Amino acid sequence: MTVTLSELDVLAEFDRRVAKGVIFYDGEPAIQAQELDGYKTFGADRNPKFEFAVTEAISKKPYIKNNNDEPNGGHHARRPSRPGYFPGSDIDVSGYEIDDVTDTHVVAFNKFCMYRPHLLLLTKDGYRRQYDPLSLDDMQASRQMLETMNWHHFMFYNCGKDGGCSRLHKHMQLAPLCRSRLKPWPETTASDAAPVKTPYQYILRRFEGDLGPKQIHDLYAQMMVEAKKILGIGPRSADHVPHNVAMGRNWILVIPRRKAGVGGAYANTLGLLGMISVANEAELRCWLDQGAVEVLKQLGVPR
Repeated sequence: MTVTLSELDVLAEFDRRVAKGVIFYDGEPAIQAQELDGYKTFGADRNPKFEFAVTEAISKKPYIKNNNDEPNGGHHARRPSRPGYFPGSDIDVSGYEIDDVTDTHVVAFNKFCMYRPHLLLLTKDGYRRQYDPLSLDDMQASRQMLETMNWHHFMFYNCGKDGGCSRLHKHMQLAPLCRSRLKPWPETTASDAAPVKTPYQYILRRFEGDLGPKQIHDLYAQMMVEAKKILGIGPRSADHVPHNVAMGRNWILVIPRRKAGVGGAYANTLGLLGMISVANEAELRCWLDQGAVEVLKQLGVPR
């Protein structure tokens, strides 16, 4: 089964649910742009930029303590489903669901929205976990939903607690490529440009827009081999690989992660891209006092 909605349908439904108070969304967050010497990463002009969005929309967002922080007990216990939850899930989708995307995934609105719209792409199997790498089914659903949204969005995935995830039920997220907001740097950097200078190591692959999900997933699997090397994880190790994934129409980025936060500054995939959301001025100060570049060095693997 595939989605039948259009981008306009999703936007209209998002606005309706925001108006009803179902979704927490701050349409006018306080935006601060920062330019930092020596960090040539963000922006088509190759100038160093960070975007800090101070928004109360994420102030009530729950967070897991670790990768074993299972909802209501063990991973393998087949517990009865709670209202609004898939069996095994710790994400309440009641009132936020939109439609099936594929036979294996559904799309829903994020309850704590940083963008219009901010989407969750969840596995129908609530026992799938966020510390596992992306599967072929995940990739197929992601490409399907990006196409449904007319490629005006990008997908990101926070793998594991050290990758910045807040829930254990496996889910990707979609955010719009906003004209008025900072975009992911692979989206604004020319394909023939020199490797982008970041404080952290990353793996980036570009491809033709019509490359199929299977081929892109094969690329991702190769990138994960490199990510393991960067993190010092053996190729045959069963250890989880904390990392971030971001993907647009013709590129995919993997960022190996060492930790979720440092000194009160926490980041998921968006944060590593310089697109940082904080709940209040105190959280913003944690970033500014330490220096955003230094924070990203600590969260990723320094170059």
